[in-house]
Amino acid sequence: MALIGINPIWITLGPVLAINLVLLVSYLTFQFWGRKRLTRTFEGTKNDPSKFLSSGTREWWFWTTDPIVRLFVKLRMGPNTITAIGFLISCAAAYLFAAGWFGYAGWVMIFGATFDMFDGRVARMTGRTSRSGAYFDAVMDRFGEGVCLMGLAYFFRDSFMLLITVAAMIGSQMVSYTKARGEGIGIDCKVGMMQRPERIVYLGVAAVFDPIMTMALHRWWANPAPVLMIIALCFVAGATIFTAMQRMVFIMNALDTQDRKGKDSIPQLITKLTTQEGREELMGRYRWRDEDVVTPLTRGKDEDEAGQQGKRRHAT
Repeated sequence: MALIGINPIWITLGPVLAINLVLLVSYLTFQFWGRKRLTRTFEGTKNDPSKFLSSGTREWWFWTTDPIVRLFVKLRMGPNTITAIGFLISCAAAYLFAAGWFGYAGWVMIFGATFDMFDGRVARMTGRTSRSGAYFDAVMDRFGEGVCLMGLAYFFRDSFMLLITVAAMIGSQMVSYTKARGEGIGIDCKVGMMQRPERIVYLGVAAVFDPIMTMALHRWWANPAPVLMIIALCFVAGATIFTAMQRMVFIMNALDTQDRKGKDSIPQLITKLTTQEGREELMGRYRWRDEDVVTPLTRGKDEDEAGQQGKRRHAT
């Protein structure tokens, strides 16, 4: 759907070409000049690397966005204010998703997600870190992600994709909850592929490129569905639920191991089955030796022979 008369394909192509060019220049500048002149290490570049962002890429991104962070500091914007702005941007993305303007929604969603980095960095630079601020940031991240998925749920309200969107919403919340609950009982849980950065990447990039796919499908399909968004939502729904289950098993295995139960629990067995060492341990524990294997047929034959020998002895 076009907004203010703009061809939908340029909703994507314009920002893609401009932003990619800017980021390419920024990346090359950092590699050939910025890295050598880097006088400090950005905190957070080594923490919880995602499947898509290595520590080196994070370092470049922190270096690229550092002027924006310093601007926030100069304007004396508090970390909680930045967090609130990020949530409001997510609400704008949710409205665009609900209206079906996916090209706009994708860029707004990605832009709002970057504020999740800014608030923590501003807090550290200004010495305003606090546990309440970190808690507020984590809660508002969940609200921001949830409201974007609510916008998608509204758009798909009359199709089967409504259930898929709800599943993605539940899975996304459970990925965060399982980790938080585990940490609350002393288990550090960082396993799982579908964390928040991955979810933002899949949904945001799919939304950004959906107008191009729609334009391409117009040749064969009079009113094409948002194929890329459907694919991304299905993948996010399945992967988040899988990640939540993976974290649940991981934490239950850790707790059962700490309790030192004599017999392996189901989470412990599942965990061992996922590693080569664990499978070898289970095979060694439950493998029967040849001399221990006695089939019912062999046992019955032996018993018959013993009975006949006994009868012969008795007759003699």
